Amino acid sequence: MTRRYGVSMNDEAAAAGVIRDLFDRAVSEGFRAEAVEGASDAEIDAMAAEQGVGTVPVALREVLRILGRNAGSVLPGTVFGVRGPDADDKQGALWGLEEAAEHAIRDPAGLLVISEAGGYSYVVIDGSDVGNPDPPLWEITESGVVTRRRESVTEWFGLLIDRVVQEKSRLAADRAKGRPDPEGEKNYRWD
Repeated sequence: MTRRYGVSMNDEAAAAGVIRDLFDRAVSEGFRAEAVEGASDAEIDAMAAEQGVGTVPVALREVLRILGRNAGSVLPGTVFGVRGPDADDKQGALWGLEEAAEHAIRDPAGLLVISEAGGYSYVVIDGSDVGNPDPPLWEITESGVVTRRRESVTEWFGLLIDRVVQEKSRLAADRAKGRPDPEGEKNYRWD
């Protein structure tokens, strides 16, 4: 089932609002907002410009404003944000596209890499969709596998927030059994 969080693909204010509401939900569940650090619009634009992209979708921009400088435990093991994917990562994603027998990416040259994992997997926004406030996300692997990962940035971020909320429950259960995890617990309020 595709979850759209009620966002119209053309509604910029709604896309940004949904991202904020999702993060606020995590904070209300005990996630410490200070466990992540947001990026400025100038930093976000510079990251996109390094990849040769002039537009950052509204929903992604709002995500980066929340956790674009330091994603903390929200995206473990993933290079993400304004200090993350760069021109080299974009080249890696493009090499993966060259290996693909076929794919539905319409504007490879204009794609925006939003995360990289292990140098072999890239989550991207198709260059033809960067002007869309809440575009779909694609995964490209170095072996040439291209799959549509999520229908929208808001859906992807909602799933991340769901994982953050579930992590607190897991940590609380471990804590109750006498197995605290100080590293993970520091991201949450326990009052």
